[in-house]
Amino acid sequence: MNKITPIKIYNNAFINKSIIFLDNKNKSGIYKWINNINSKTYVGSGLNLSKRVEDYYKKSELTRNPRPIHAALLKYGHENFRLGILEY
Repeated sequence: MNKITPIKIYNNAFINKSIIFLDNKNKSGIYKWINNINSKTYVGSGLNLSKRVEDYYKKSELTRNPRPIHAALLKYGHENFRLGILEY
């Protein structure tokens, strides 16, 4: 199995929130959330990564549209996740 190495990684999704939005504004790509506690991952994509990732910081979106990544972000908090950009 090939491992994909992120081209950019944000080690603390809580602390790096504003940098994540700024760095990825108007860029399409593939991203990966990595749980620092249990190493589970979620891969997604977006035409505008900044806007796409912003939804993961909105509690209303996390509770309205329940998915495993949403439950994990609510349970563990963004500070326990890394966000990797796999491809632009």
